Amino acid sequence: MMASLSERLDRGEIILLDGGVSTEIQRRGVPLDANVWSGLTTKTHPDQVRQVHEDYIRAGAQVITANTYSTARHVLESINLGHEAKALNFKSVQIAKQARDNAADGEVWIAGSMSSMPPLASDREVAIGAHVEASYQELAEVLALAGVDLIITEMMRDIDNASMVIKAAVATGLPVWIGYCTMMAEDGIDVKSLRWKNTESIAAAPDFTTLVKTLSPLGGQAAGIMHTQVGDMEPALEVLGKHWSGAKLAYAETGCLLLPEGRVEEVCSPPDYAAEVEKWIKKHGVQIVGGCCGTGPEHIRALKHLLSHLTK
Repeated sequence: MMASLSERLDRGEIILLDGGVSTEIQRRGVPLDANVWSGLTTKTHPDQVRQVHEDYIRAGAQVITANTYSTARHVLESINLGHEAKALNFKSVQIAKQARDNAADGEVWIAGSMSSMPPLASDREVAIGAHVEASYQELAEVLALAGVDLIITEMMRDIDNASMVIKAAVATGLPVWIGYCTMMAEDGIDVKSLRWKNTESIAAAPDFTTLVKTLSPLGGQAAGIMHTQVGDMEPALEVLGKHWSGAKLAYAETGCLLLPEGRVEEVCSPPDYAAEVEKWIKKHGVQIVGGCCGTGPEHIRALKHLLSHLTK
């Protein structure tokens, strides 16, 4: 019988996650929506979404992430498609399962993504409120019903929003991995939560230490840093290590996301990224590695090569 993800983490194994799903779909010529990012591509370009998953599996990913990052009901409502939320999320998981059936020759797990992303055209940094909370609960329940193996809460960067997301995910009973995204404070020393919309309505970014200390008691099997510039990862991992004793994950941006057009420029090549990831594993005990925006199958292939040498 194959060991579960939890068992593998408990015995110190390193798990290889996939790379960016949305940016890889976009790189292949599929247009992304100005409000719901890659959310509609499950509906409009299912074959391309499946191919991205398959390519990550063939590159070595042991965990692939269903295309549900931006498909919560409150996000889809921004383009009058809230009523399609359940069906769209269910289909996203089914496409990931098809990719696994087509490409996997070993154990591959499917993660459902739940993120803090509001509609992109909104001036809100994150979405909050009772309706949003119900939307996250619905998303978590649909992901569990569709058969994901775990849920990753992505871009956790605000206490109110992240609390809703994490609680909804944990309530399913599935393993939950918590992905924080960070940036350096103006002093170049302290770490704070990522802010990426330059509008006047945005509150100051919370101190990262406060964020982790507040959210860690909510649960989760693993926690770590994602959607963060490669050079900012180590300071954030240092802070995390002081307030989180569970398994750690790390998957950085290897490309620079240019808004509002949504284009991604590569800033960290596969070999360079593998060298950075090796440091995170050795210095910070990271056990779950992969990539975020800008990361493609070649980056994951480089990480697979790295892990094959580290585990000898």
